[in-house]
Amino acid sequence: MLTAKNLDAPDESRTSDHGRMAVVNLPGATIVRATLQPGWRWSTDLRPIVGTESCQVAHTGVVLSGRFHIRTDDGREVELGPGDAHVVAGHDAWVVGDEPCVTLDFALTGSATQTGYVGRCPCGVEFRCATDDQIDHLVSAIQQHADGSHGHRATRAEVLAALTRV
Repeated sequence: MLTAKNLDAPDESRTSDHGRMAVVNLPGATIVRATLQPGWRWSTDLRPIVGTESCQVAHTGVVLSGRFHIRTDDGREVELGPGDAHVVAGHDAWVVGDEPCVTLDFALTGSATQTGYVGRCPCGVEFRCATDDQIDHLVSAIQQHADGSHGHRATRAEVLAALTRV
């Protein structure tokens, strides 16, 4: 199999006052390039839209350029720069300095993740988690995507009812 897509011609684009995201969906993976401008902060730019106290999306990614700071819900902190790979969920994050921060996030989808739970947005984007203790993050990720991409506010009950155990 060979599938290629370019992040400069994404399947989906999202913008906010201080950032933009380019999303490509491939068989088995979704890849997101986020370009976050100086002044971007999750708790300022996205919390009012998402409605959660912190970002509940589980990120697996790498910083390509610029710097940003992460504070987890349990108080751990790290500043990341070019080449720093990271896995984080339940956090606030912000750009450090006066240069944009560019990151790539990777999410396995489809048969790439074999066990756990799967949920889908009506647009077809698939979200997965491996264990029961990750369901809250999965629900929040689906809600954030549905609201941010489509203006649809899915309730927790709606998302949970649509989850499938795999």
